[in-house]
Amino acid sequence: MDSDLQRYLNDHLAGSAGAVDLIQTLADTSEDPGDESFFTELKAKVEEDRTLLKDLIEKLGHSSSALLEAAGNLTGKAGRLKLKWEGLEPGRLGRFEAMEMLSLGIQGKRLLWLMLAELAPWIPEWSEINFGDLELEAIAQRDAVEARRIEAGLDGLIDAERRAQSAPGL
Repeated sequence: MDSDLQRYLNDHLAGSAGAVDLIQTLADTSEDPGDESFFTELKAKVEEDRTLLKDLIEKLGHSSSALLEAAGNLTGKAGRLKLKWEGLEPGRLGRFEAMEMLSLGIQGKRLLWLMLAELAPWIPEWSEINFGDLELEAIAQRDAVEARRIEAGLDGLIDAERRAQSAPGL
């Protein structure tokens, strides 16, 4: 396998390790049972994607990089320190920023699937993988997180006094 492709896949695997922890934190700090369920289900989907990434690497005769996964976990934990300081509870800046990071990460996953779809014709070991379906799933995930991000921004970026007033044009 081209070493750059192996690195690219491992970089996404490392990033997803941090995402899993962030999603679990969002689930744990959710006050709404619907949000907690959403994040729990999203975490399971990201873990499935991680398994698929490892499988794609293995089909090419390589293994995932434990070092990069550890680096992804460490980076994720360092980033969450700031978010925890800002507050991850609903209505806090940290929750909004966490969802923004998650939304960007899912968009990155969508771009990964798009690139792998372009490469797949030259990699027969991946012939059974439908990267188009994976891209559509990433879009649905991103859109669902984005709706929650907007809600978190409205809750966390505008103070209670302003929220009590009618928005212009309403």
